[in-house]
Amino acid sequence: MSILRSGPLRAAADFRLRLRLCFNLWLGLALPATAEAASSPATSGTGGMVVSDSALATEAGIEILRAGGDAADAAVATALVLGVVQNFASGLGGGGFALVFRQTDSRAYALDFREVAPAAASATMFQDSAGLVIAGASTRGPRAVGVPGELAGLFFLHHRHGKLPWAQVVAPALRLARDGFVCPPLLATRLERHLADLKLNPALAVDFLTATGTPHPSGTVIKRRALAGTLQEIARTGADSFYRGALADRIAAAMSNEGGLVTRADLEGYKVIERPTVSISYHGRTVHSMPPPSSGGAVLLQVLRVLEALPLTSYGLSSVAYLHRLAEALKHAFADRAAVMGDPAFTEVPVARLVSDATVDKVRGHFRAYATGSRADYGAGFTLPLDSGTSHVSVIDADGDAISLTTTVNTTWGSGWVAGQTGLLMNNQMDDFVAKPGVPNAFGLIGTAANAIAPFKRPLSSMSPTLVVRDGKIEVVIGASGGPTIITATLQVLIDVLDFELDPRAAVEAQRIHHQWVPEVLTLEPEFAPTLVDALRDRGHTTRTDLRFSAVQVLVVGRDGRLRGAADPSKQGTAAALRP
Repeated sequence: MSILRSGPLRAAADFRLRLRLCFNLWLGLALPATAEAASSPATSGTGGMVVSDSALATEAGIEILRAGGDAADAAVATALVLGVVQNFASGLGGGGFALVFRQTDSRAYALDFREVAPAAASATMFQDSAGLVIAGASTRGPRAVGVPGELAGLFFLHHRHGKLPWAQVVAPALRLARDGFVCPPLLATRLERHLADLKLNPALAVDFLTATGTPHPSGTVIKRRALAGTLQEIARTGADSFYRGALADRIAAAMSNEGGLVTRADLEGYKVIERPTVSISYHGRTVHSMPPPSSGGAVLLQVLRVLEALPLTSYGLSSVAYLHRLAEALKHAFADRAAVMGDPAFTEVPVARLVSDATVDKVRGHFRAYATGSRADYGAGFTLPLDSGTSHVSVIDADGDAISLTTTVNTTWGSGWVAGQTGLLMNNQMDDFVAKPGVPNAFGLIGTAANAIAPFKRPLSSMSPTLVVRDGKIEVVIGASGGPTIITATLQVLIDVLDFELDPRAAVEAQRIHHQWVPEVLTLEPEFAPTLVDALRDRGHTTRTDLRFSAVQVLVVGRDGRLRGAADPSKQGTAAALRP
């Protein structure tokens, strides 16, 4: 439900919301996050909690906790199910990041299982002979695929921390792929919207289209037989077959036959990397987030530090004073992102300087209460995509161990290409590199040579799994999906919880903004009052209105030890606790 509105403004907003609901239903879109039909109190309970983009995936995580599994077991099972039932957003053909917290030593660390550019990749591989970027070359087909890291990361996480047998953790995903699952409304809308893409790949069509070539409607049963066979082999061999065995041979053969670059040697050489988190102190807590090659952690933490000294609660959650300063801080942080961030193995990323006192003071010094800085319009024609090929899982177990895990195939349905008869939909993560410095990618983001394509390099990401620790214990587990809006959405829900002390459900339903420096546009959700939008324009912002462009999954541990969680209703996910 929208926050901080009353009287005529609220009545007008309710009327607009009803019109928007009708329009969304006509288009087959997901419900807006603020729809009253989607509202409910935050899920509350004890004994462990799972929050994810999918009810089926959340149920799988709870099933594993109930069987005696820990946070690692539950996170892996949940992620594997997401790859079956929401393959448009994640899966074994992709990669991701995880933040892990171990209560035994109050230690947090980051796990990087991001995709990697194959050995045959080059900086100009998506440019023509004139040096122009070839439209669509980095987003569709086997050449857009980076070496997948998801299975390596999930297996590493389980091997390091899991309690249950690997096959038992894989079992829920295998069961759903083999025996079928009821098509949820969100998947049905994605099938309708991307029907033309699905028809181009028979291996996708056989799973997601009916015999007459129409999308499976909501409520019908979908079976994924080829993927079930792959999961059966994975349950037996772990990650070995995928990177060094029969599955690796099948993936490499399909790549070779259809013009892809990923080879058997690329798969065999893939490595998961354990990294220290990027961390700050914030109002007496420690906030841990993902280091490069994620840009999300440094951007999020820089903005938190900039805002920490400001009287946010005095401004008000939906106030012009707060939103203006938030947008200005975001523009500075995204400008830094474009200038210096990339794979730390290839370029020096000055993370400490990005969140330093000097940088924070400089940003605050640029704030003007009633104006924005002058900047050329770098891309008014660019628009934000709908929540794309990414999913997030937040998990905590009875011992207080927690995992914030974000997994992706990049844009919706990734590359649109399945590797032979494996059932593995592959990522299009090569688009997260800079195809040419200064030229925007699918998300409108620009960059420099720091994020240029190179063999064995990991592309820059916006994924921002984040943990908040207070007095040596987990307080918040949070993350999101939605391209670069992952960063801004995670940030705002975190502020809603920590500063404005909102219940998790209210926090994820509160309206949000997005600014990424380029294009020079402040995007707002439709629930903001017209008078507020006008006031932001008066301060120099070029604004546009868009439907919810991100989905946040959050759980909070109260001072009483009780768990409260909420899945963003815009993606129809769920939160569940092991015990009420």
